[in-house]
Amino acid sequence: MKKALLATALTFGMFTAAGSLARADETSAPPPPPPHHGMCHPHGHILSLDGVKLTSSQKKKIKAIMEANRPDPKADMEQEHAIHEQIRTLLTTPGQVDTNQLTALTQQLDTLRTNRETQHLQKEVQIHDVLTKKQLAQIAAKKEEAPCLPPPPPPAPTAPAADK
Repeated sequence: MKKALLATALTFGMFTAAGSLARADETSAPPPPPPHHGMCHPHGHILSLDGVKLTSSQKKKIKAIMEANRPDPKADMEQEHAIHEQIRTLLTTPGQVDTNQLTALTQQLDTLRTNRETQHLQKEVQIHDVLTKKQLAQIAAKKEEAPCLPPPPPPAPTAPAADK
């Protein structure tokens, strides 16, 4: 009795595994990995101070520059949101779209973004003025040492298995 029960359990297990393996090629491939945003896409400082030896005086000056030039993201976000809402209202209102007003709103968005970028660059200039020639050369050499590698190619699509 025990042998028959054991044989039945083993047979059932083998059939289950065989069925799963037979359908394994029918499953879809996993989704591709998210896009690569590494060193090639800097979103922070242009003058990366990673690995640069700073004196305590330089650290204090740079910290003061960062504190003095800290943007107010909430105010910027609220302004952009208000402009986006005006654009949405224009585009969802029945009738002819006022392209002049739409152009003016997009110019306001561009002005906000340009002002933000200009403030960021002014902060970078102030940090530049704190650094020595040797430190600036070190930052420039570091950029040359680490070239931007292209992202890996996407995985090749798998061809559907032919029915047997």
